[in-house]
Amino acid sequence: MSFWRNTLAKLFEDHRRQLVAMVVRRIRDREVAAELVQDVYARLMQSGDCGEPEANTKMLYASVRNAVIDHHRITFGRAKAMNGVLPDQIWQCETTSPYDHAEARQALSALDRALLELSPKAREMFILHRVDGISNAKLAKKYGISVSAVEKQLARTMRHCQERLAAYRDDV
Repeated sequence: MSFWRNTLAKLFEDHRRQLVAMVVRRIRDREVAAELVQDVYARLMQSGDCGEPEANTKMLYASVRNAVIDHHRITFGRAKAMNGVLPDQIWQCETTSPYDHAEARQALSALDRALLELSPKAREMFILHRVDGISNAKLAKKYGISVSAVEKQLARTMRHCQERLAAYRDDV
């Protein structure tokens, strides 16, 4: 195992800059790119050696490409869920009727109640992300957790809010 660690460390030393640049081109976020490459390194550390140096290099690049694909798939799924949390009428500046206005206020009240049911950390993370537009990477740094942990927490919060707002959503 020590041989593989040394081999992998040398591979990453030689290719890290190119790998991060490749990921940045695809996801346009240097912090997330660096974290994805680091995650691949950690996973490959456990997987073991392919044998030939060229095969190890190909495995490294393929693993990083797959991590980017997974990142896009997960991000798209979570973005879709995030957009489904709040009913359209909540964001209307002007309502067409008193009924619409009352319905929007009820939905906002339901959202407030749903957020109060969360832990203070989950609530703050949700508000920082959805209202202030703070990125997952910055939230991870702020809370001292991984981007993946932030994404999972936001997904749990989103499911919770979706359940509480089900009566106010048009697609239910």
